[in-house]
Amino acid sequence: MRFSILTILTLVTTTLFGQTIQKCDGTVLLSTSEKIGKLNQKEVTEFLLTFGQECRNNVEYSEWSNELLFSLLDKQTDLTVKTIEKEEKIIEMDEFFDDLSSPIHDPINIKNIISKIEKIKFKKELKDKIIERLRTADGKTN
Repeated sequence: MRFSILTILTLVTTTLFGQTIQKCDGTVLLSTSEKIGKLNQKEVTEFLLTFGQECRNNVEYSEWSNELLFSLLDKQTDLTVKTIEKEEKIIEMDEFFDDLSSPIHDPINIKNIISKIEKIKFKKELKDKIIERLRTADGKTN
């Protein structure tokens, strides 16, 4: 009986709140890439939740998510940083910062992204960390 109730509650909860985002989820990356520039906060959150230490050895995921991260920061800067600020406790920030400081694709205008982020009002400590990682990234691409 308990098992039945637990199963029903799990199904109802999953239906009400959607599926749990999995680390290294390629379907989230595909959806993000198709809608980049037009994503909403929920979709940005879902993308950021795919980052995780377990993805480090997944080359395809790592390259694609890195490219999308910089594209998202360039095209939807305000929404992205505000989402990071709001969801900081559930995002694997160490992995996010690691990706941010190590761009994989060269044609990224990191100085432009830094300039956009400097103009946005959000938590100073987080802003400083993001800008510091982007400056590290810029040094690697020059």
